[in-house]
Amino acid sequence: MNPMTPLTLEQLRDLAPLYALGMLDADERAVFDRGLQTPEFRDALERELVTHRAAAELMATAQPVAPPPGLKGRLMERIAAEKRATVVAPVEVELVIAPVVAPIETPREPVTDNVRELAMARRAEAADVAPKRADAVRQTPESRATRAVTPPTPTAIIELSARRTARTAWWTAGALGTALAASIVIAVDFRNQAAALEDRATQDDARIARTEAKLAEREKTLQTLLEGRGNVVLVNLNPAQPAGPGMQVFWNVREGKAVVNAYGLAPVASNRAYMLWMIRDGKPVPLKLFTPGDDGRAIVASVELPTTTSGITLLAVTEESSAGAEAPTMTPFLVGSVPTKGATQ
Repeated sequence: MNPMTPLTLEQLRDLAPLYALGMLDADERAVFDRGLQTPEFRDALERELVTHRAAAELMATAQPVAPPPGLKGRLMERIAAEKRATVVAPVEVELVIAPVVAPIETPREPVTDNVRELAMARRAEAADVAPKRADAVRQTPESRATRAVTPPTPTAIIELSARRTARTAWWTAGALGTALAASIVIAVDFRNQAAALEDRATQDDARIARTEAKLAEREKTLQTLLEGRGNVVLVNLNPAQPAGPGMQVFWNVREGKAVVNAYGLAPVASNRAYMLWMIRDGKPVPLKLFTPGDDGRAIVASVELPTTTSGITLLAVTEESSAGAEAPTMTPFLVGSVPTKGATQ
């Protein structure tokens, strides 16, 4: 037999008795084992093996049954009577009863009541013993091993797959939740970092704007001073007290512009400012409102002044409203005399 040739269920059933008794060769046993692994054949073949193994075990353990006393004599007498009736020479018959391993069929010839009772008893005994032997065979280690390696049914496979799918779904949901939470944290962190960078950029832009403004003021200051060409008048404004603030006014008489450099000034309220005045012909004339920085310094460029110092005797500083004033509302705390040397008439 080719071990690779598949057999039908009926062919495998024909091999089941020999398989149960261990009488198959290697190729036939391999074919039968493959049939046992086939799902559609497994249950039927296992039932066949249980039945044949029970029968084999029953045959191995059966004991010869002794006939009832007098059975042989009665049979011999009846045979002799039948022979005499048919004029047949007497023949001595010795009755030997083999061990009963299957239900005893009723003889065609009439038998005595004792023989019939014996047959019925053996039939009942065989019917009672066979299921017990079958149960015993089912509980053998080999049968348990067979059941242990029996592949799961389609329903069990579906349930197992569903459980695995559920576990996978829970794991996937947990992983997605963790990833989502991490993404949210990262997004919030990026947003905070972006906001911080934006604030820093805004601050940098403000500093750059202030620096550019200062550079522009310095450019104007240098331009005012350099364009004077020897016609710059320096006016020093001194405080009433020696430890007070101070101011220098670089007046380009030729261009009619001045640069103010103040220091040591006290901070003022948001609605207040310092006013620079010139005293011309004895009357105060407002020139420029300005406020100092946090360090008390102020550099003011492009202050408009006359192109002559004629009639201008003093420059002074007072604190006024940020809206300006037509006349001083307080006594000036910084006052400086305008020199007449180098003045353009």
